[in-house]
Formats: sequence, structure tokens, C-alpha cells
Amino acid sequence: MDDPRHVFLSASEVMARYGWGKTKGYQNLKDRSLVPAPVMTHPDRWRLDQLLDWEERRIALAGAALQSLVAPDREEVNLSDLLPQSKRKRRTA
Repeated sequence: MDDPRHVFLSASEVMARYGWGKTKGYQNLKDRSLVPAPVMTHPDRWRLDQLLDWEERRIALAGAALQSLVAPDREEVNLSDLLPQSKRKRRTA
């Protein structure tokens, strides 16, 4: 596998990774409080290792939020339910 530090993703590849549609994807990619800034511009490119770090931080924050909200007697909640969800549903074959 390629070293994630040497893998660069275009805007469309980042949107596909997170299941974002075009409109929501471009809105999210411009929001620097949500997604890290691209490392290259014209054309924009995001480094995979930085996106992976960002994902890990988001998962850790969601886990901390979950722990503060979940009472011991409640059922276990899936962390992916707390992350931004894709509007599109993947087709199953």
C-alpha cells in the first residue's frame, strides 16, 4: 500500500470518501473548522494522512461526547451514528 503521506486526494475523491454530494461536499470542504485545509491549491489536493488524523480526532470527540451522554443503563450506541451522515445511500448488489 502507498504511504498515506504521499497520497493526495482531489475534492471529488474526498467527497466520495465521506459520501457527500456535490453541493454539501463543496460546502464542507470550504469550512476550515470542519475539514482540514488542502495542502496544495490549484487544483486543491488533500493529503490522505491528514484526513486520517482528522477522522481519528472526530471519532475521539464523538466517543467523548457519547460517554458524557450515555447513562450506564442505556443500550450501546454506535459511534458512526454520531458522525455526519451521508445523504446518499449506497446501493447493495
